[in-house]
Amino acid sequence: MAGLKSTHWIAVGLTLALIVLLLFAPHHSGNVKESTASAQLPPVPDVEYRIDSALSIISGPAPMQGILLLREVAEENPGNFRAQYHLGRFSAQTAQWEKVMERFEMVKKIDPEFAEADYWIGLAHFQMGDAEKAVVSLESFISRAENSDELLQEAQTMLNQLK
Repeated sequence: MAGLKSTHWIAVGLTLALIVLLLFAPHHSGNVKESTASAQLPPVPDVEYRIDSALSIISGPAPMQGILLLREVAEENPGNFRAQYHLGRFSAQTAQWEKVMERFEMVKKIDPEFAEADYWIGLAHFQMGDAEKAVVSLESFISRAENSDELLQEAQTMLNQLK
C-alpha cells in the first residue's frame, strides 16, 4: 500500500465513509407507495382560510361559488362570527331581509357586544315595514355604536323616517 498516491487514499476514505453512512442510515419497513401517498395528503384547510377563499371568489367572476362555500362553512361552524357576518351582509345586498335577521341574530349570539348587528337587524325590520322592531334595534345600535359614523347616520335617517 506504500505505492498508493494521496488521491487514492482520499477515494478509499470516501468510499469507507459512504459505506458507514449507508449502514447507519434509517431503514424503512413497509410499503413505500402507501407511506408516500399518506405523507403527501394535502392538509385540511382551516376555517379562516376557507372564509378568506370564499370572500376572494365572491369578489371574482363567479360570486355564487364563493357564497356557496361561505354557506358551507357557516353550516359546519354555526358559531363562526366571520361566516355569519359576511353571509348577513351579502343577504342585505340582495334584499333577503329574513336571512339578514337570521344571520345577524346569530352574530349577536356569538358576540353580544357587537353593536353593528343591531343596525343590520334594524335595517331588515325597516325594509320589511316593521317600524316598532326597527326602532328598537336602531336605537340599540345608536346607543352602543362606536366608530361607525356612516352607519350611525343611516340609522338616524331611518329613525327619523319612522318617527
